Amino acid sequence: MDDLASGTLYAGRYAVVRLLGRGAVKQVYLAYDRLTQTQVALARLADRFGADASVGARFSREARASSALTSPFTVRVFDAGKTADGERYLVSEAVLGRGLDAALATGPVAPAAAATWAAEVLSALEEAHARGLVHRDVKPENVMLAPAAGDPVGEVARLMDFGLAKILDQSLEGSVAVHTAAGVVMGTPDYMSPEQWAGAALDGRADLYAVGVMLYEMLLGRPPFEAPTLLALAALHCHAEVPPFPADAAPMLAALEPVVRRALAKRPEQRWPSAVAMRAAIESASGVRLPTPPTVRALIPDDDVLDALDHVELMCDAGVGPVQVLATPRLFLGRTGHIVARCLPPSDDNDRRARSVSRRHARVDWHGGYATLADLRSASGTSLNGRSLSPGGEPSRLEHGDEIGLGPHVRFLFEHAATSPGALPAWARLTRLDRHALGVSHVLVLTEATVSRAHDAAIVAPRDAHDATLILRARNGRLVALRDETEMPVELFDGQRWQLGDTTWTVAMPQQGVSAR
Repeated sequence: MDDLASGTLYAGRYAVVRLLGRGAVKQVYLAYDRLTQTQVALARLADRFGADASVGARFSREARASSALTSPFTVRVFDAGKTADGERYLVSEAVLGRGLDAALATGPVAPAAAATWAAEVLSALEEAHARGLVHRDVKPENVMLAPAAGDPVGEVARLMDFGLAKILDQSLEGSVAVHTAAGVVMGTPDYMSPEQWAGAALDGRADLYAVGVMLYEMLLGRPPFEAPTLLALAALHCHAEVPPFPADAAPMLAALEPVVRRALAKRPEQRWPSAVAMRAAIESASGVRLPTPPTVRALIPDDDVLDALDHVELMCDAGVGPVQVLATPRLFLGRTGHIVARCLPPSDDNDRRARSVSRRHARVDWHGGYATLADLRSASGTSLNGRSLSPGGEPSRLEHGDEIGLGPHVRFLFEHAATSPGALPAWARLTRLDRHALGVSHVLVLTEATVSRAHDAAIVAPRDAHDATLILRARNGRLVALRDETEMPVELFDGQRWQLGDTTWTVAMPQQGVSAR
């Protein structure tokens, strides 16, 4: 592929800043997302993958699955698609730091850093394995170390490239292909488990084996098995004992040796049963503790907010990732970028890649204790529980559990809390159900919601506040924010940023209404 020049507008949305790196199958650029106004990493796949229909389908499936991961130790996927000329691309967080491979280039790292980074990678794998995702290619090159002020070791490990080994088959740079009757098994030789070398089916314990190899390498400065040929290396991984740690190893190294040995057991059933168990063992042996990711509650307690403002939108720093919280008495469903539900007005700058959803397709309105759905004369139609609505006709009442259809492909589940007649519910939620969802839950929140990093849901029903709370209230026609009830209110202004736990919320104030993103 030819390099993209700085300033190139890619896929109608991403302005290229500079090339970050290239390999046999992809180029990665730092780019500016004009929709979310954030920096992102843009990966272009080589032409042969864009032309391969089977690879394209797998690429889309893996990208959708990866986009659902929200761990603070995962490099999050924001977008995936294909350009007009058939080129596949993937957009993720821009993590500007160094790779773990660069940190290992000069030898072992401090034991506390090794234990912390291994625990952070395992925390990322906890969420992935809970969702049925196996990374398949955990290695130092796939771990970014992001500088973090105030972090005990100064850098945070972020795991990236979920599913790419599975997507790209034998073309992943630095990897080998093991051909079996069942197909092709991929991996990077130094980190492949015995079952990978044997071409057997893989589960999350193959990832734990790779983490064990990395932890050994971080502590001692070299991988446990080294050989001049692939055949000899395979024999070591499948049959050789793990080389012992030095007899005079520091206390923390000695304490971590049993953890590494169990992770490197030849048979999967002899290893740690889960990423959770292995992380707990590392924390117990080393004394490191990962902080519990805080639950962040966005609270809009007074109904007068809805009367005083056209709308309020809250969007976390995941951008178009898996968390989006809205607060509005009216919601337009339609294409805004590749986001299908937003309360912001449509813009001429919006991407028009969706064919099944027009940019202003349908509308949800709240009438006290119930909501209605109306079609806005869309070209491809709106349905409610499989029944087509009349274009531009009378709104239909929505009930908890209803399924909304936009065109032939987009489906939403509509849910809301129980409420008394005439009163707004505490929360209402729209969740994408269709296979094109890219893991995004679109949530309409009327009074309050809890945003968490739970494995099974980014948005949960209102709970008691934990760790950090942001309260938004309308006062004298202005939107103000409070950390808690005792603090003085702070008036919000365009461009203001709030840090709640590990999540950043940005305020934007368009000409019509107020949007807190």
